[in-house]
Amino acid sequence: MSGPSNSDSDGWRTAGGDGSGASGADKCAITERTVLASPVPAVVANLKVGDILTVELETTPRTRVVVKRLGQTAGALTSARLVDIIECLRNSFSYEAEVLSIKGGRIEIEIRPK
Repeated sequence: MSGPSNSDSDGWRTAGGDGSGASGADKCAITERTVLASPVPAVVANLKVGDILTVELETTPRTRVVVKRLGQTAGALTSARLVDIIECLRNSFSYEAEVLSIKGGRIEIEIRPK
């Protein structure tokens, strides 16, 4: 087959990157620690370490990944792999986020497959 296998293209986003077809679920098997962005005070005030939150894709008014507690947005997700997470959510892959620590308005979470 032709095409670069080791280049500066978007090949890093393809799991395996070898054309074996081992993408999909493997690419979406993301586990990552991050800090909740733009926390909503009224929602995060009720969070506790160990809480499991839902991760959802919002498309209005703009595309962003939000973390919710009981259906209410707690904040937004930031990640080096945000493009992949958005693509996976669009393809019906599910994630959850566990609250790891709370220090004032700084909420550390771990995102992982559901």
